[in-house]
Amino acid sequence: MNLTLAHDLNGTGPLLVAVHGITENRSFWAPVCLQQHFRVLRVDLRGHGDSPRTSPFGIDESVEDIHHLIESLGEDLTGDQSPFIVGHSLGGVIATAYAARYPTRGVVNVDQSLRVGPLPAEIAIAVRGEGFADFVRTVFASLYGELDPVLVADIERRRTLDQDVFSGFWTPLLDWDADTLAAWSRRTTSLPPGVPYLSLHGTDPGGDYADWLADRIPAAVAEQAPKRTHYPHLAQPEWFVSRVHKFFTDFGSSG
Repeated sequence: MNLTLAHDLNGTGPLLVAVHGITENRSFWAPVCLQQHFRVLRVDLRGHGDSPRTSPFGIDESVEDIHHLIESLGEDLTGDQSPFIVGHSLGGVIATAYAARYPTRGVVNVDQSLRVGPLPAEIAIAVRGEGFADFVRTVFASLYGELDPVLVADIERRRTLDQDVFSGFWTPLLDWDADTLAAWSRRTTSLPPGVPYLSLHGTDPGGDYADWLADRIPAAVAEQAPKRTHYPHLAQPEWFVSRVHKFFTDFGSSG
């Protein structure tokens, strides 16, 4: 069932969809002024921000929610009118899955590895048990890196820890066996040939990740952001906007 996501649309130019990470919302994109170059559609994923808290919570459902929203806004999704999409963290997976399913002019995945496998049972216990909040805070604390402590405090203040939503989005990692997860991952990364794809990392995805990604998405470009943090778009928003605009101009015909 598709639902109508909370959203805002600002700027002029080609359509760009901005997808936030888990526990966050569309306001996290506020410092990132992509509307200088694009007509930016910022969405709240289901269970996040002002969007309905309607299960199931998952990546495939989010792809359909976003596509339904774009269609409901009367956007032309054909050819050069199809959207660019930028996603951070969980949003990077959703952006990739969207491009595998629907016409897309280009993707920027911000600090989200697509190489996944089933998580250990103790993590499932932490996610679904009484230690959920402490577990999530510990995970994010390990990812802030060089991010300004003032920004870290602001993120922590605005982050929403909803156990049902979080565990729903993590279901593939918590419940699926390796073969099922691998098949889903292959579908999610099966983009049409030639779709521009920038994998922009603030943390280390692993020394051989660029080769792994190129095997899955031959058009992909993997780069390291100047700041070592899971939030490179917030650490250096002006640099990030410039990099996204240049990438889409060079490879995605953004104009």
